[in-house]
Amino acid sequence: MSASSDIEIGQVVEVNGERALVELTVDTTVELAKDYFPGQPGSHIKIAVRDRSVIGIVSSIKMENPPLPAVGQDAPRTLGRRVADCILIGSMGVNGGFIRGVAIYPTVGQRVKMVTPDEMKTIFSEFNEYDFSFGHPSHAEDQRAYINVDHFFGQHIAVVGSTGCGKSCTVVSILQEAIRKYPDTHIVVLDLHGEYSTAFPEDVTRIEADQVELPYWLLSFEEFQDLTVDQSEFSAKNQMTVLRDALVRAREGTVGSDRLRKGERVTADSPVFFDLDDLLDTIRNWNIQMVPNADGAMVPGPLYGEFDKFLIRLDSKVSDPRFKFMFGPTQYTSNDSFTQLLRDFLSIGTGTRMACIDLSGVPSDAVGVVAAVVSRLVFEFNLWNPERERFPILLVLEEAHNYVPSRNDFRLQAAKAAIERITKEGRKYGVGTIIVSQRPKELSETVLSQCNSFIAMRLTNPDDQAYVRKLVPDALSGLMDMLPSLRTGEALILGDCVALPTRVMIDCPQPKPMSSDVEFAKWWKEGVQDMDVDRIVRRWRGRRKDL
Repeated sequence: MSASSDIEIGQVVEVNGERALVELTVDTTVELAKDYFPGQPGSHIKIAVRDRSVIGIVSSIKMENPPLPAVGQDAPRTLGRRVADCILIGSMGVNGGFIRGVAIYPTVGQRVKMVTPDEMKTIFSEFNEYDFSFGHPSHAEDQRAYINVDHFFGQHIAVVGSTGCGKSCTVVSILQEAIRKYPDTHIVVLDLHGEYSTAFPEDVTRIEADQVELPYWLLSFEEFQDLTVDQSEFSAKNQMTVLRDALVRAREGTVGSDRLRKGERVTADSPVFFDLDDLLDTIRNWNIQMVPNADGAMVPGPLYGEFDKFLIRLDSKVSDPRFKFMFGPTQYTSNDSFTQLLRDFLSIGTGTRMACIDLSGVPSDAVGVVAAVVSRLVFEFNLWNPERERFPILLVLEEAHNYVPSRNDFRLQAAKAAIERITKEGRKYGVGTIIVSQRPKELSETVLSQCNSFIAMRLTNPDDQAYVRKLVPDALSGLMDMLPSLRTGEALILGDCVALPTRVMIDCPQPKPMSSDVEFAKWWKEGVQDMDVDRIVRRWRGRRKDL
């Protein structure tokens, strides 16, 4: 049977707001099932209303009054009513042209038909002016799911799914398409596991794990605080007060009195180079300060010994080779070097279009601070950029739940504040984000609620499913029932970036990221007879993957 506008598959039996129940015609749908998938969750239907067709998407199907099992081999078996729950999402005129939202709703008894391939092509081509696509509708391999690029990148994207569902490949596919189509992209990727280094062409700046430098003098007061102050300590408030004062003094000492007299303002957050020893000396002096009492005798000052643990923590990090990227910079060691750091990270005048920062070598207790610094620098660059409208930036945050959690963690306050600020205000300053997570329930609700585009992949955890369902519009929450059964590399895309909610098979990126599952069966069968353990130890001790 050929697909045409006359294929009727049922009738409306109930309309409730943006939902409609459709009773499917048994004989027709059984015959159509040989070539098509009428009533399948994710498929589309249309209902003629005046001079338009209301378009809906099937979220679920059930059989009402299911029959009892037939008795005897020859006993006839009568099917019960098959009812599809459909979400009404838009309408299409007789001359084509899809419009989101429904102005006039269908009523009970109206006929329901299949949406034809040509009509689907019209719907999915709504944004083909952008010529940007990274997948095809799951039910139509010969079509492309086109994306509204401005809405997609400009209003934040959430990519969620269980481990192994294809999140990294999806993100890489999106970025590869962006780099292919647009010659002047500015993308910053925080690559927590070093998966992306092989996935991009030569015109990408790869900042490898052993090359990452985020010098201490770029840290704001809050970022320094997260790294060095234990807020559970009784003296934490005193430590924070003195740290703020010490940072201001150290930065002012570098700027110089002449520039201060001319009105240049320096705060504890200013990205101004300073000598770390100056900061430590100020704090040590407070820690050992002696003051005269009423009799003139020298006694311990009010802050004497308050910073013993603080100084131990800071000294241990300064001497820890894992923190060399922060406390032992070799490239960015002056105020003038700040300009070059921004050029490297934001692909300005470097001949590249993306900076991929490999954080696999960064200590876990510093990842939050690194995420905070990079996110803040990206945002504040465009905040102060008079040409920001011509310089949109995309920030990709892998495994974001690790440093933007839903819980309150004093060690991650700076990262959470920086990224929440971007998702709330970034649109005004040309900063978009891709938030990637396998545990959306553990991710800041503020961040997820600001994402206008969702790429929801297979989610098997009931808590995560319920959390994502809560974040999407009520009318679309039924579509979340599909999440546990999505295939690897398949996603449900929702938001203004697509013409209508769509199940999409994501294109396989070429080349792929290094995120494939290890083949246990193959390598336990073939195995290796010996291994260079000495080399592993050298790499381990040196924290260098190039050894």
